[in-house]
Formats: sequence, C-alpha cells, structure tokens
Amino acid sequence: MPAARKPLYAVTEAERAQRQMAVGVGLDWVQVPAQLDRSGKAQWRHLAEQHRAYPTRLRETDRAAVIAFCSWWSAFDAAQRDIAKRGSLVPGRSSADAARGEGGLVKNPSVAAMRDASQQLRYWARELALTPDSRARQGLQIEEPQSSDDDDPIFDWDAM
Repeated sequence: MPAARKPLYAVTEAERAQRQMAVGVGLDWVQVPAQLDRSGKAQWRHLAEQHRAYPTRLRETDRAAVIAFCSWWSAFDAAQRDIAKRGSLVPGRSSADAARGEGGLVKNPSVAAMRDASQQLRYWARELALTPDSRARQGLQIEEPQSSDDDDPIFDWDAM
C-alpha cells in the first residue's frame, strides 16, 4: 500500500484570509477625483462616509472602479433630472417626427441614457460589493454598526 501523500503546501486560515483580501492600502477617500462632476463628487463623498468605519474595505487598486461607479451615477442622475424636468416624451426635432402624429412627441433620449447608466451602476455595484447580495457572493461579512433604538434621533420610541 502506498504511503499517504502529504499536501505540498498547507495553507493556514490566516494565510487564506490574507489571500482573500485585495492588495494595496486602503482607498484614500480624501483625494476626490478631479474628473468627476458635481454629482459624481457627491456620490464619492457619500461612499467615503459609508466606508469610514471600514478603511480597508476598498483599496487604492479599486480607485478606477470607484471612479467608474461615480461617473455612471452622475450619468444616471443627469438623465433622471432631465426626465423629471421634460418628461418621458419630448418634442421631436425632425419633420418625420411631426408627420408621425402624437403631436410630434418622441421618447426622451434620457430614458435610454438612464437605462444604460443603471445597467452600468448594477455592474460596478456588484464588482465593488456595494449591495447585500454581492457582499454575500464575495463572502464579505460586514457587521452593521451597533446602535440602540433609544439613541435614534429621528424616531421617538416614547411617543408610541
């Protein structure tokens, strides 16, 4: 009977956990990317606030992905604001639009832009584990900060 084979390399739990972590130092949230517009910068600051308690949750190696997420958020926000302002249907610009009827109205191009941006937002949110489902799929268990219901400044429990 052949001798039992020893594993070539035994990986400890600490080594396994270290391998699962992204490389690099924690993302420097203070450096707001200059290429982001106002809405993108607001989203960057929102993410920075949400990740303040987890300084190494996202790394400098994730910077481009976070910028992409914030850029697509900005595109989504701009499209949403345009739809809110002008509606889902807008006056057409060609004579064919006017001849078609329905008052020459066509679908607002921002509807397609918003749809495209939402698809990209879902992609980047999944990549960055920004949703509960994507965190679970990546094996991230982030404990929620402990809070007492008595400390909730918005909801008055005594009034119930």
